[in-house]
Amino acid sequence: PIYLRDLPGIVRAVALTFLILAIARPVSVLSDQKADDKGIDIVIVLDVSVSMAAVLDADPGALPGAPRPEPGKRFTRLDTAKLVINDFVSRRKTDRIGVVVFGRSAYVLSPPTLDYHLLTQLVDRVQLGVVDGYGTAIGDALGTAVARMRRSDAASKVIVLLTDGDSNAGQLAPEYAAHLATSVGAKVHTVQIGDGEEVDVYEGNDLFGQPRYVRHRFPVNPELLKRIAKTTGGEAYVATDAKALVDSMH
Repeated sequence: PIYLRDLPGIVRAVALTFLILAIARPVSVLSDQKADDKGIDIVIVLDVSVSMAAVLDADPGALPGAPRPEPGKRFTRLDTAKLVINDFVSRRKTDRIGVVVFGRSAYVLSPPTLDYHLLTQLVDRVQLGVVDGYGTAIGDALGTAVARMRRSDAASKVIVLLTDGDSNAGQLAPEYAAHLATSVGAKVHTVQIGDGEEVDVYEGNDLFGQPRYVRHRFPVNPELLKRIAKTTGGEAYVATDAKALVDSMH
């Protein structure tokens, strides 16, 4: 079953490394939380398919921390999504947050946790190629997120789906995954990155060592994302640049 799939070796290794570091820390990050605090349980579902290598127009000043890309490079959709996710996590106090990453298959990067330090460390290390990126299994990804919510006792449960593609892989239909979300009381908010128009994609350096970009078009399915959100009582957003992605998350 898709809910019980193991992480790929690289994700498992990274998660294990930081779990060990977290356990070794002398002070628990949970020690200052009251035992009866119950915030929102949130699972962020992040697309890491190959299309996330496309450039997402970004004014660095519009991004959390005003980061600067490497000289000659431009922020990709994945670069920007990671910055926005970590900023989102940093603003939480008592909400447990988990992350699912997906391409052709879906995997749990972290179950819902209050250890925001560990979570941001894991998100920082997500790269294209960490899973098979030649496919977009939206249904499997949502189903994996729902599985992490089944035993949640939070007053509110939220899944945030960040994707720039159409569902074209996996075993679970996205519509059925949305039905499963409603069965556990979880709302799904969808954020479509890009609008299906041609975008720049980095394809290595030229003979002079300068980054070379080519134009590609990646299909999207806004109607599907709207149906998923509507079925679960969530909202659907479209982010065509970095500022819109920041606004959508918050």
